[in-house]
Amino acid sequence: MKPRVVFVKTPDPRGVVDTFINGLSKSLSARNFEVKIVEPTKDNIQQVVNEIIEFKPLFTFDFNLDGLIFAEKDGEQKILADILGNIHITWFLDDPMIHFPKLQSALKSNQVIYLTIDIDHAQWLGSLGKNVVFLAPGINPADFPPPTVEKEFDLAFVGPITDPDNIEQAWKERFDEGLFAFAVELGRMLYRNPDMPIRFASGYLLSQFNQEFQQAMVKFQQEREAEFFQYLTEITLYAMHMRRWNIIDSIEEFEINVLGPVEGETKDNVVVYKHIIHNSDIISFLSKTKIALLSHPPFIPTGIAYTVFASMGANALTMVEERFSTRNFLVAGRDLITYHPIDTVEIEGKIAYYLEDAPSEREMIAKQGRDTVFQNHTILQRGEFIANMMNDLIKRAEKESGNGKVEEKPN
Repeated sequence: MKPRVVFVKTPDPRGVVDTFINGLSKSLSARNFEVKIVEPTKDNIQQVVNEIIEFKPLFTFDFNLDGLIFAEKDGEQKILADILGNIHITWFLDDPMIHFPKLQSALKSNQVIYLTIDIDHAQWLGSLGKNVVFLAPGINPADFPPPTVEKEFDLAFVGPITDPDNIEQAWKERFDEGLFAFAVELGRMLYRNPDMPIRFASGYLLSQFNQEFQQAMVKFQQEREAEFFQYLTEITLYAMHMRRWNIIDSIEEFEINVLGPVEGETKDNVVVYKHIIHNSDIISFLSKTKIALLSHPPFIPTGIAYTVFASMGANALTMVEERFSTRNFLVAGRDLITYHPIDTVEIEGKIAYYLEDAPSEREMIAKQGRDTVFQNHTILQRGEFIANMMNDLIKRAEKESGNGKVEEKPN
């Protein structure tokens, strides 16, 4: 019998989860897995649970723990994988800290394997004693038009973007003086140091404050851990928006087409497409764009976000901050162009060079970037990695059981 996998599909306004599940299901089916996709809602959850039990999967799979299903056994709430005796795999496409309330519940289980796109995330989860595997995102080639699409736009910037002054004003109404000062200073530190992980940065900065404030913050984390991580999440978003706002506000000579919502007053050369947030719409726009200017969220201090691979796959010259994984997976100057996020002179200078002085070089790098992504960084290849990982787990379980097959536990 083929090993069985259930993908738990959850709502995603960007459509990235949909494209990943479609690609992974095809990849795993081609590698001798039997795949089923379920889509739970508040109205059909029992029906979905019954389908999963009847299907008897060895693995369930979701993204960002959004598809983690809890059930009751012996008067206690447990994740469904604990009750069925299968393995649940979740793939974090951003920082697990953002999803801490769900993570907090999952940490009690030993049936969960965590995939992450960033080494810092993997180290943090590993420090909690969890099974973690690093896996970069990848594109689904079926999502992309041919590279012959006519270029209608010079420059696109993928949002969202918010004026950081707006965030500070909102904080003043919610935070006391100490929390506000710490949030602003930590956000500015992350802005200046794009590859510094938030958890390290917060600990370092806290050591610079007085003893009384340090004790209060430690108590905050110990007694209200979920709220504390939400506080750090807000600070990271603030740093992201500060960086993005500074970039678009500094560009003078070129029209910038921003994909996604913008909160705040922008300059006249900024054109906002606030409704372009879905993966397919972003890909379509970038395929008609000469240069895609991207800014990694600080949630990903060492890894590469999916949008970078998607931009390259769309045959746009991709400009983005350098990351540790960028140096390992891609070649700056060959596959994409890197910049330092607070060096706005460098950013606009490179835009001018590739738009006005070196169009042939721009097209060559865009083509090479697309070729590299299509050859090495597809969701189908990530599916092969996941299939090998699951087969290794099956072989290990068979060896431990001593009878040559994995025992199925439907209830």
